[in-house]
Amino acid sequence: MAANPSFSSGTAILACAAMAVLYVGMLYTPSLLFRLPPARTINEHYIRRFTCSVVASVLASGLCFWLLGSPIDMLRNGDLPAALAVLGIRRDHVWQATLYPLLLTALLYLGPLVMTALNTDERLEDEAKVEMGFIQGLFTRTRDNVISLTTDIFAWRNYIVGPLTEEWVFRACMVPVLLCAGYSQLKVMLLCPLYFGLAHLNHYWETVYPENRNHKIAALITGFRFAYTTIFGWYAAFLYLRTGHLVAPLVAHIFCNVMGLPAVGDALESPYNKGLGSFICLLNPATSPALYGYMPGQCLPTAS
Repeated sequence: MAANPSFSSGTAILACAAMAVLYVGMLYTPSLLFRLPPARTINEHYIRRFTCSVVASVLASGLCFWLLGSPIDMLRNGDLPAALAVLGIRRDHVWQATLYPLLLTALLYLGPLVMTALNTDERLEDEAKVEMGFIQGLFTRTRDNVISLTTDIFAWRNYIVGPLTEEWVFRACMVPVLLCAGYSQLKVMLLCPLYFGLAHLNHYWETVYPENRNHKIAALITGFRFAYTTIFGWYAAFLYLRTGHLVAPLVAHIFCNVMGLPAVGDALESPYNKGLGSFICLLNPATSPALYGYMPGQCLPTAS
């Protein structure tokens, strides 16, 4: 589909910046705008933030729809599924968009997953053991973290609200706007993660003051966070652009939050090298748009 001529590339850049500022700024509205007293418990603090994140996601969707125009017409005609498909929320090819990106991302953590399952630090050369350990480790990590959702507010932040609202704003809302402004897929893949990384710079303030760290340490921590969130953002944007499905970057985001940073230092050791090599080899075929019924580069992502 051709780019929408009703707004310029500069407008798209400003709109995405506004979404990022809105997402971060909304977190501080309870105290700065509404003058609410500090939260009495950590649960209350995060429930406020969850509410703010959801509100920011809804407002970002409104800005996206207003710029694109067509989704508003779809809503007026009562075609909610078509409007949601613009954001990559589709009913078709759901299991493919869930399973393939999840397994692809899990390959980056092949070593830790195998060690989790077998509870050993020994070198594993046997292919059968590696494969079985990968499956068992994936199941074990998933089971443990699903159980933690029943009682742990941090689990809700890391595995539900954070990934869902961040992928909604920084992928589902930004990517269609940039595509319709005429940006190529490559430029979109490079631009969106920068907004995602910059949106984490607010942690500098939170590191300096509530945690009483000095500015140098806070800068190092924030710079590192900016680097890895931007790198992950490239991968998440790649998944979204290739599959046209919001579920794809969402499951990758949740899984990475569960596992933490990949053990890059051990990447050359077996079975780490098997996972990294498999990830590189399967990156393109596992995200082939044909698997997801999608035509890449569309201004308005819909199923083919």
